[in-house]
Amino acid sequence: MADPTVINERLAEEQVIFSQLLRRPYEALLMRLHTELAAAGYADTYLSWGTNLIHHLREGGLRLTELAERTHTTKQALRYTINQLEATGYVERVPDPTDGRAKIIRLTQRGWEGRRVADEIIVSIEHECLQELGEERMRQFEALMQDVSGVLAENRAQD
Repeated sequence: MADPTVINERLAEEQVIFSQLLRRPYEALLMRLHTELAAAGYADTYLSWGTNLIHHLREGGLRLTELAERTHTTKQALRYTINQLEATGYVERVPDPTDGRAKIIRLTQRGWEGRRVADEIIVSIEHECLQELGEERMRQFEALMQDVSGVLAENRAQD
């Protein structure tokens, strides 16, 4: 009979490997994006900003609570990041026209320019992957990632 401790350790290791397989390409993308943004004149960006936050602000701005919901982040953590983005000139807080107590967080001109440069860099990275891996493998990768996302979303809905 197998030792339950060894089995549990192996299962834990496999779970870490799975999570790393999902995380590593994203982290590599962020590193590359950050490096190329710095070379393009946006050296004051941070890896921790990722792309999600600014992507949501493309819609013209959101309240902090809405942004926290969409990015699955606490308001406290998000407030810290928004403060950094505001200090570096990427976002601004403006009064919410529907509620004088609330603020809308929206991209500044610098934020829009940085987003455009980031989009171009991401398209370039995707093109590089396409050239390196080929169209068929890229389609397989995209389909597999959608399938994994679907499985994970289904399992979350069953909890």
